[in-house]
Formats: sequence, C-alpha cells, structure tokens
Amino acid sequence: MNNVHTFSAETEETLWQQVAADIRQEEGLLAYNAELIQNGYHMQLDVDIDLGGGFEGGYESTTLTAQVPNHTPLRFALHEQDWVHEIGKLLGLTDVELGDPELDAAFIITTNDADALRRLLLTDPAVRQTLLRYQELRLTLAPASHDADAEANLTFFKETALVEPEQLREVYHLLYTLLRQLSPSATL
Repeated sequence: MNNVHTFSAETEETLWQQVAADIRQEEGLLAYNAELIQNGYHMQLDVDIDLGGGFEGGYESTTLTAQVPNHTPLRFALHEQDWVHEIGKLLGLTDVELGDPELDAAFIITTNDADALRRLLLTDPAVRQTLLRYQELRLTLAPASHDADAEANLTFFKETALVEPEQLREVYHLLYTLLRQLSPSATL
C-alpha cells in the first residue's frame, strides 16, 4: 500500500515547493499518492507505473481528482480526438464545438451547457495552453456516483505517468483554476 502524502499551503508556489521536494526524494518512483490542499480546495494526485513482467505489458497513468459541490450544474467530458472517436461521430456521437479551432480539432467534447463550458475553458489562456499541451487526456466533470445528491468530481486522467514536478504542477494549476471558477468560495 502506498503512502498518501498530504500537503497544505495558502499559495500554489509554496504548495509545489513541498510537493517537488517530496517527489525528488522518491527513488525509482512507481507510485505516488498525495492530497493537495490549497485555500480550502482539496485535490488527490495519483501517479501509477506498473512495469509489467513476463508476458504482461505494463501501464502508467496520472490522475488528479477534486470534488466540486453538487450544486454545480455543469457536466462535461473532453477526450482526445482519434480515429475511434471519429467513427463514433459517424455513428451519432455528439461533439460540441467551443469555437476555438485548435481545441475543437484536438478534443471530442460533450457537455450539458456549451456556453458555460466555453466560459470555463476559454477565460484563462493558461487553461487552453495546458489542454493543448496534454491532448491525450480525459478531463471530466461528472457525478462521483449514481446517487442523486452525489458530489461531482473534476478529474484529469492521462495514460502516461507525469513524474516531473513541473508537469504535475501545470496540470494541478489547470484543475485549480477550473475549481476556482466552478466553486468560487472553497467550502469543500
């Protein structure tokens, strides 16, 4: 079982100084789990690397997840545009366009409110840049369970282990920026 490291700070700079120092102490990083707390917002970071062995192939992934209060009506999913999803569009999968040619070309986008998603993703240029830098991702805002009163989770998932603190901080900043827009007063 992996240790869950907990870091708390009032500023992103201070938080990531702590996280970066901790990650750099890990030798042969195969798994890393942390709870990141900043100004009342809580985010879970999970990096998992399985080298496989024998006839088994390995895998790796990076996940950041944060709870958003259930009063947030927006729901969405962004995932990479590839040939499998192009076939899905031919078979009726609905793809929302945000009006940003690069983002629209890079991602399959589904949402219950295109205008709200457009404001969320296009207000801060750093959000757009990070999405384009990590195009092979899945970014979702969806209920954590099927319960009617379930909290929503904002989740970044990538089938690559991001182990460099600078990369992880960039993705953290993306989610933290979105969280502050979705829930301006952190009472989580």
